[in-house]
Amino acid sequence: MPSRGLAVSYQIIRWSIRLAMLLLTRTRIYGRELVPRSGGAMVVCNHIAALDPVILIAVFPRPLVLMSKIENARGALKFFMPLVGAFTVRRGKVDREALRIAQAALDAGRLLCVFPEGTRSGAGLAEAHGGAALLAAKAGVPIIPVAITGTAKIFSRRFPWVGFPRVTVTIGEPFLLHTLCADSLSSTSRVRRDDREHMTDEIMRRIAALLPPEMRGYYNHA
Repeated sequence: MPSRGLAVSYQIIRWSIRLAMLLLTRTRIYGRELVPRSGGAMVVCNHIAALDPVILIAVFPRPLVLMSKIENARGALKFFMPLVGAFTVRRGKVDREALRIAQAALDAGRLLCVFPEGTRSGAGLAEAHGGAALLAAKAGVPIIPVAITGTAKIFSRRFPWVGFPRVTVTIGEPFLLHTLCADSLSSTSRVRRDDREHMTDEIMRRIAALLPPEMRGYYNHA
């Protein structure tokens, strides 16, 4: 469980973001009632703008533990991340410390938020990495797919906040990964590459189904 200080700072930031969203955007949230009221789960979302994690903090009914690429621990974000309990992961490597933190959050019954694409992908979904699928399968927790649109317009050069840009967050039905590699999901085994790709594809298809067709990108077959 988060410390009292972290819980307080998280709530202050959450309500500050909500106020800013109310003043500067027209935000709609769908499916919030689908989020389990308790228990560990993994939130997986598309990533189109730097503000995506901030928006999710504001709209989710339960606090999120954000997994972020280590490059974000620089500049202004390095002051923001500790206030919401976010942690970093080294992309392209087996970051055992990040995996330990992620597993501990899930074991503690918290919501772990991951962006499977690994970085911002613009308007359409990019091919995702397999780390999120592997972690969710081994932890045996539900996966909550989320689609977000409109955040790329909040800080464009044309200052769209004057016209209240439309931001939409759609939360999908939680699901468990169905795979034929159950025996390989033990802590002493390795998941076959084909199985990992299949699980990742299933996660991304769930996200794509919540997006308009023109934003499904690599997963437009959803």
